[in-house]
Amino acid sequence: MYNFLSFLANSGGYSDGEATYLFNTPIHLYAVCILIGVAIALWLGLREAKKLGIASDDIYLGLIIILPLAIIGARLWYVIFNVDQFPDFLAVLGFQDGEFMGLSGLGIQGGIIVAIIAVFVYCKVKKISFLRVMDLVAPGFLIGQICGRWGNFFNHELYGPAIENSVFLKNIPFLGDMMYITDPSGITAYRHPVFLYESALNLVGLVLMLVGRRKFKFIKTGDLVGFYLCWYGSVRIFTETLRLNSGTGEPLMAGPVPVSILTSILFIIGGILYLVLKRILPKVIKEKENSNPIVKELANIPQDYYVELVNNIATNRFDTILFDNDGTLLDTRTLIDRSFIHTFEKFRPDYKLSEEELDSFFGPTLYQTFSKYAESEEETQEMIKYYREYNEPNHDNFAKVFPGAKELLKKLHKKGYKIGVVSSKKNNLLAHGLEHFGLLEYIDIVVGADDVKNHKPAPDALLFAKEKLNGKNVLYVGDTLNDILAAKNAKMKAVGCLYIKHPEIMLEAKPDYVISNLNELLKVLGE
Repeated sequence: MYNFLSFLANSGGYSDGEATYLFNTPIHLYAVCILIGVAIALWLGLREAKKLGIASDDIYLGLIIILPLAIIGARLWYVIFNVDQFPDFLAVLGFQDGEFMGLSGLGIQGGIIVAIIAVFVYCKVKKISFLRVMDLVAPGFLIGQICGRWGNFFNHELYGPAIENSVFLKNIPFLGDMMYITDPSGITAYRHPVFLYESALNLVGLVLMLVGRRKFKFIKTGDLVGFYLCWYGSVRIFTETLRLNSGTGEPLMAGPVPVSILTSILFIIGGILYLVLKRILPKVIKEKENSNPIVKELANIPQDYYVELVNNIATNRFDTILFDNDGTLLDTRTLIDRSFIHTFEKFRPDYKLSEEELDSFFGPTLYQTFSKYAESEEETQEMIKYYREYNEPNHDNFAKVFPGAKELLKKLHKKGYKIGVVSSKKNNLLAHGLEHFGLLEYIDIVVGADDVKNHKPAPDALLFAKEKLNGKNVLYVGDTLNDILAAKNAKMKAVGCLYIKHPEIMLEAKPDYVISNLNELLKVLGE
């Protein structure tokens, strides 16, 4: 990460070579502005991602992958239109005489194009809604350009023609001093702060995006990228026209046409076509009943109205998370197996328990299990007592917490979720195990065998916890068939955790979500 930040810090270097040094690393103000933009865009994107049901881990990973690709795209865009400035491949990479001098030439248009393509591929691989992600990325583009333009300001770049009446700039010392520039022809004058115009106009566009997606009911998911293309293209035509009249010329040319103007026009056309076609094409495709699977997929891409989508996700958002204990938070399989074997060795010494039977003991209450083998009610109670006499003293020796369980509970607690543990185990041993492994401090309620008469798969324990926590939308996480059935009987969403040896029995109950480790629960919650 340090090397990557160092790479960014050297990118887009100060035009006259000046830089501030931190730990012998040159820090250029242009790069600092870009990094500030990335940080703000990430913060804003994470806040909105939660409202769109997109996991924060997917945002972090996407940024790590896509940001470097966007920088490469921006660099290649610049190089393609200025090939004569780069004598060899090392110069393209920013090296001069064997020393890395920074990427002083970047074309934002190339970065945007590559970023959009990379986002599409990333969403396809991760099976995330591309349109929803682009609604996060589009404001991020504007934020990056708002901050990045101040980097141009520090570099004495992106200025316009001379201002005839410069009283305004003269009265703002910092701005005026930086905009008092000598152009290539040798004329020194106060210049139009084109960087400021573009930054301010993009700020207006950002506000329209952020407010519009909440207020305007006609905006659909994915529309923001179309708005961005139109807005950015229009703003860039205005600012580039001013800059081309500054006497500095145009570094990126496609023949006689400035690439920035040409690209901006294409962005506007592309944005309009995108907004129109994304509304019309699905209807046309469905009417023609095309059999091509790709075409069908395009026709069925969800295009919810943004406001309705956010409200629906908020309404159905889980506020309470209930966990099973054994096999979900704590790995007690060895302890339970030993306890059953120990009990059967006394009461049924000639009976050999099979692996399948031991699996079936995981989930039901002790009474439900032993009553199948005991010859009387009295013997059932004796077997339960003998089991506990071995199980409880040996609990701390054989039980262990599943990887990530404590970290998960800590995160959920910090994020404000109501947390409960619902188990068929006796309350005192249940609470002891959670406290022993440092989990109890993050749990709001513990419901055990002493709290209800009817145990899982009956819904009583789950409903008891829901009532005590005043939960509205409750999610239950378990690993056995009885866990999933109990959640369904309680009219709750269920998560099946694939920790047990034979999860196929649990999967027969069709849990709403399936996770292979506890950390994946954050994705289910959109965290």
